[in-house]
Amino acid sequence: MRALFRRDPLGVAAVIIAICAIGAAVLASPGAPEPVPAARPTANPASAELARCRNLGEAGGADADCHAAWAESRRRFFGAGDPS
Repeated sequence: MRALFRRDPLGVAAVIIAICAIGAAVLASPGAPEPVPAARPTANPASAELARCRNLGEAGGADADCHAAWAESRRRFFGAGDPS
Protein backbone atom coordinates (compact mmCIF):
# COMPACT_ATOMS: atom_id res chain seq x y z
CA MET A 1 0.00 0.00 0.00
CA ARG A 2 2.85 2.39 0.77
CA ALA A 3 4.28 1.76 -2.67
CA LEU A 4 1.02 2.94 -4.22
CA PHE A 5 1.22 6.28 -2.40
CA ARG A 6 4.84 6.79 -3.44
CA ARG A 7 4.31 5.91 -7.10
CA ASP A 8 1.02 7.58 -7.96
CA PRO A 9 -0.25 10.23 -5.54
CA LEU A 10 -2.55 11.69 -8.22
CA GLY A 11 -4.21 8.30 -8.66
CA VAL A 12 -4.86 8.07 -4.93
CA ALA A 13 -6.31 11.59 -4.95
CA ALA A 14 -8.56 10.63 -7.87
CA VAL A 15 -9.85 7.57 -5.96
CA ILE A 16 -10.58 9.70 -2.88
CA ILE A 17 -12.44 12.28 -4.99
CA ALA A 18 -14.47 9.51 -6.66
CA ILE A 19 -15.46 8.05 -3.28
CA CYS A 20 -16.57 11.48 -2.07
CA ALA A 21 -18.58 12.09 -5.24
CA ILE A 22 -20.36 8.74 -4.89
CA GLY A 23 -21.15 9.49 -1.25
CA ALA A 24 -22.56 12.90 -2.14
CA ALA A 25 -24.69 11.39 -4.90
CA VAL A 26 -26.11 8.80 -2.50
CA LEU A 27 -27.00 11.48 0.05
CA ALA A 28 -28.70 13.64 -2.59
CA SER A 29 -30.63 10.76 -4.18
CA PRO A 30 -34.41 11.19 -4.56
CA GLY A 31 -34.98 8.09 -2.42
CA ALA A 32 -33.52 9.82 0.62
CA PRO A 33 -36.02 10.27 3.47
CA GLU A 34 -37.70 13.65 3.85
CA PRO A 35 -37.00 15.61 7.04
CA VAL A 36 -39.78 15.40 9.62
CA PRO A 37 -41.73 18.66 9.94
CA ALA A 38 -41.32 20.41 13.30
CA ALA A 39 -45.03 20.79 13.99
CA ARG A 40 -48.09 19.19 12.47
CA PRO A 41 -51.33 21.12 12.18
CA THR A 42 -54.01 19.63 14.40
CA ALA A 43 -57.78 19.69 14.19
CA ASN A 44 -58.09 19.45 17.99
CA PRO A 45 -58.49 22.95 19.47
CA ALA A 46 -57.12 21.81 22.85
CA SER A 47 -53.94 20.55 21.18
CA ALA A 48 -53.65 23.78 19.22
CA GLU A 49 -53.94 25.78 22.46
CA LEU A 50 -51.28 23.62 24.14
CA ALA A 51 -48.99 24.14 21.15
CA ARG A 52 -49.54 27.89 21.38
CA CYS A 53 -48.64 27.80 25.08
CA ARG A 54 -45.54 25.71 24.36
CA ASN A 55 -44.41 28.30 21.81
CA LEU A 56 -44.85 31.10 24.35
CA GLY A 57 -42.07 29.64 26.47
CA GLU A 58 -41.78 31.16 29.95
CA ALA A 59 -44.52 33.68 29.14
CA GLY A 60 -46.98 30.77 29.07
CA GLY A 61 -46.68 30.52 32.84
CA ALA A 62 -48.39 33.90 33.23
CA ASP A 63 -51.11 33.26 30.61
CA ALA A 64 -54.52 32.37 32.09
CA ASP A 65 -55.61 30.56 28.91
CA CYS A 66 -52.52 28.35 29.15
CA HIS A 67 -53.30 27.50 32.78
CA ALA A 68 -56.82 26.47 31.74
CA ALA A 69 -55.51 24.39 28.82
CA TRP A 70 -52.99 22.62 31.05
CA ALA A 71 -55.69 21.90 33.67
CA GLU A 72 -57.98 20.45 30.98
CA SER A 73 -55.13 18.35 29.61
CA ARG A 74 -54.38 16.97 33.07
CA ARG A 75 -58.09 16.26 33.64
CA ARG A 76 -58.34 14.33 30.36
CA PHE A 77 -55.12 12.41 31.02
CA PHE A 78 -55.75 11.45 34.65
CA GLY A 79 -59.54 11.17 34.43
CA ALA A 80 -62.30 13.19 36.03
CA GLY A 81 -62.86 11.12 39.17
CA ASP A 82 -60.89 10.71 42.39
CA PRO A 83 -58.80 7.53 42.53
CA SER A 84 -59.97 6.84 46.12
